[in-house]
Amino acid sequence: MNSRVNYIDNLRTAIVSLLIIYHLGIAYNSWREANYIFFERVNLIASIVVFISPWFMPLMFLLAGVSASFSLKKRGYSDFIKERFIRLGIPLLLGITIINPILSFIADKSHNGYDGNYFEHYSVYFTRFTDLTGYDGGFTLGHFWFIAVLIIISCLGCGVIKFIDCISRNNRNIMLIINCLIIILAIAVFDVTFLGERIPAYLCVYLLGYYLFSNQEFIKKLVKIKILFVFVFVLSSIMNAILFVYIEDYELLNNICNYLSFVTGIPALVCLGKEYLSHSNKVSRYCSRLSYVFYIVHFPIVVLCQYFISLTGVGSVHNFVLSLLISTIMTCSVCYIIEKNTVISFLFGLKRDKAS
Repeated sequence: MNSRVNYIDNLRTAIVSLLIIYHLGIAYNSWREANYIFFERVNLIASIVVFISPWFMPLMFLLAGVSASFSLKKRGYSDFIKERFIRLGIPLLLGITIINPILSFIADKSHNGYDGNYFEHYSVYFTRFTDLTGYDGGFTLGHFWFIAVLIIISCLGCGVIKFIDCISRNNRNIMLIINCLIIILAIAVFDVTFLGERIPAYLCVYLLGYYLFSNQEFIKKLVKIKILFVFVFVLSSIMNAILFVYIEDYELLNNICNYLSFVTGIPALVCLGKEYLSHSNKVSRYCSRLSYVFYIVHFPIVVLCQYFISLTGVGSVHNFVLSLLISTIMTCSVCYIIEKNTVISFLFGLKRDKAS
């Protein structure tokens, strides 16, 4: 496996590892989001969530686009789409029917005082369709929205890629124009939502991953100016968190910082990944292999830890620290157990071979 693929895999692992602290932090948010469980506003913890938010999911979709560039070349369109539906669709069904009911059950207990048991709550989960967040104990896609949207974008992306390939016919000038248009469109539609998610922007960054960020020559040029991207990214992300969490008055400046964090965060982190995450060893390969499973199982473990630790009466900060430690250990342990079982690992979309 070449170093470019290594750093993409390792960068994905590093980004996914942030999920535990991200989803822990939402329980202390400053913007009055109910979440599945909420304790109190803690600005420092909320700032971590805001710092991550502008670039986290766009980068995930961009990395998916990079991976698609290799997969499509190997499989072709029909086999690629088939593989996406199998590897993503089965975990999606598993999540909706088994994993997400845990989140909604805890939400109903913590927010509404629900006193039934978990299995009795299934009748609530599959009949209460409101805003689909599940914060009221009803049906939700939960964190599986990412998988659902990735299926949609994988299919849409194939159509767009095939169309672009037909009109460009590998003409570098035409591809340069197309890539510039995609970049402009990604920024323009960043806050445009469809079905509650930024699908247009995610599709754009997915295509940028496919066309630009899978190109080694482009990455080499990007790395040469990484200092500029990293500086603007760190500064804008810090300002975005300060303005959103602590000041809350400068909406225009806040929006500018939010956009800058998104626009510069992706190239900055890719450059840093290229520079420092191009290694490959047994540990990195193992973590990369389980990163998808980590994404699937971490959230219910986080919420369950927060809920049961809160029953002990410890303070919010202590709950955060204990939940971080315990949920990290439990998530890694569950991933290990799943990886060792052939049937269960298939249900979680885990490949049995090491091929990408």
